[in-house]
Amino acid sequence: MIIPGIIKGYSYSQANLIFKDLTDADPEADVSYFDCITKSRKLMDGHKWRFFVLQLSFIGWDILACCTFGIGYIWLAPYKNATYAAFYKDLVD
Repeated sequence: MIIPGIIKGYSYSQANLIFKDLTDADPEADVSYFDCITKSRKLMDGHKWRFFVLQLSFIGWDILACCTFGIGYIWLAPYKNATYAAFYKDLVD
Protein backbone atom coordinates (compact mmCIF):
# COMPACT_ATOMS: atom_id res chain seq x y z
CA MET A 1 0.00 0.00 0.00
CA ILE A 2 3.01 2.30 0.12
CA ILE A 3 3.46 2.69 -3.65
CA PRO A 4 -0.23 3.50 -4.34
CA GLY A 5 -0.12 6.04 -1.52
CA ILE A 6 2.89 7.75 -3.08
CA ILE A 7 1.15 7.84 -6.46
CA LYS A 8 -1.96 9.38 -4.91
CA GLY A 9 0.26 11.89 -3.13
CA TYR A 10 1.56 13.01 -6.52
CA SER A 11 -2.00 13.14 -7.85
CA TYR A 12 -3.07 15.49 -5.08
CA SER A 13 0.14 17.54 -4.96
CA GLN A 14 -1.26 20.55 -6.81
CA ALA A 15 -4.39 20.98 -4.67
CA ASN A 16 -2.91 23.81 -2.56
CA LEU A 17 -1.95 25.81 -5.63
CA ILE A 18 -5.36 25.25 -7.22
CA PHE A 19 -7.01 26.45 -4.01
CA LYS A 20 -4.82 29.57 -4.05
CA ASP A 21 -5.67 30.30 -7.68
CA LEU A 22 -9.40 29.88 -7.12
CA THR A 23 -9.50 32.07 -4.02
CA ASP A 24 -7.37 34.76 -5.67
CA ALA A 25 -9.66 34.82 -8.69
CA ASP A 26 -12.79 35.26 -6.55
CA PRO A 27 -12.24 35.91 -2.82
CA GLU A 28 -15.96 35.62 -2.08
CA ALA A 29 -16.27 32.20 -3.70
CA ASP A 30 -16.89 29.17 -1.51
CA VAL A 31 -14.14 26.82 -2.67
CA SER A 32 -14.43 23.21 -1.61
CA TYR A 33 -11.25 21.32 -0.73
CA PHE A 34 -12.72 18.24 -2.36
CA ASP A 35 -13.08 20.16 -5.63
CA CYS A 36 -9.44 21.24 -5.43
CA ILE A 37 -8.32 17.66 -4.86
CA THR A 38 -10.41 16.47 -7.81
CA LYS A 39 -9.01 19.18 -10.08
CA SER A 40 -5.49 18.32 -8.94
CA ARG A 41 -6.04 14.65 -9.75
CA LYS A 42 -7.27 15.54 -13.24
CA LEU A 43 -4.47 18.06 -13.79
CA MET A 44 -1.74 15.61 -12.79
CA ASP A 45 -3.09 12.82 -14.98
CA GLY A 46 -0.12 11.88 -17.16
CA HIS A 47 2.29 14.28 -15.43
CA LYS A 48 3.17 12.43 -12.24
CA TRP A 49 6.43 11.11 -13.67
CA ARG A 50 7.52 14.62 -14.71
CA PHE A 51 6.89 15.89 -11.19
CA PHE A 52 8.75 12.93 -9.69
CA VAL A 53 11.78 13.61 -11.89
CA LEU A 54 11.61 17.30 -10.99
CA GLN A 55 11.68 16.46 -7.29
CA LEU A 56 14.43 13.91 -7.86
CA SER A 57 16.56 16.57 -9.54
CA PHE A 58 16.84 18.36 -6.19
CA ILE A 59 18.40 15.43 -4.34
CA GLY A 60 21.92 16.79 -4.76
CA TRP A 61 20.87 20.16 -3.36
CA ASP A 62 19.11 18.43 -0.46
CA ILE A 63 22.25 16.49 0.42
CA LEU A 64 24.32 19.66 0.21
CA ALA A 65 21.84 21.52 2.44
CA CYS A 66 22.00 18.69 4.99
CA CYS A 67 25.79 18.89 4.99
CA THR A 68 25.50 22.51 6.13
CA PHE A 69 23.40 21.38 9.11
CA GLY A 70 20.23 22.69 7.50
CA ILE A 71 21.42 26.23 6.89
CA GLY A 72 21.34 25.64 3.13
CA TYR A 73 17.58 25.18 3.31
CA ILE A 74 17.25 28.93 3.86
CA TRP A 75 18.01 29.29 0.15
CA LEU A 76 16.89 25.90 -1.10
CA ALA A 77 13.31 25.90 0.20
CA PRO A 78 12.22 29.08 -1.66
CA TYR A 79 13.99 27.87 -4.80
CA LYS A 80 12.17 24.52 -4.67
CA ASN A 81 8.81 26.18 -3.98
CA ALA A 82 9.27 28.57 -6.91
CA THR A 83 10.18 25.65 -9.15
CA TYR A 84 7.09 23.70 -8.08
CA ALA A 85 4.93 26.78 -8.71
CA ALA A 86 6.43 27.13 -12.18
CA PHE A 87 5.63 23.45 -12.80
CA TYR A 88 2.03 24.15 -11.81
CA LYS A 89 1.83 27.16 -14.13
CA ASP A 90 3.21 25.00 -16.94
CA LEU A 91 0.44 22.47 -16.29
CA VAL A 92 -2.29 25.08 -16.24
CA ASP A 93 -1.18 26.96 -19.37
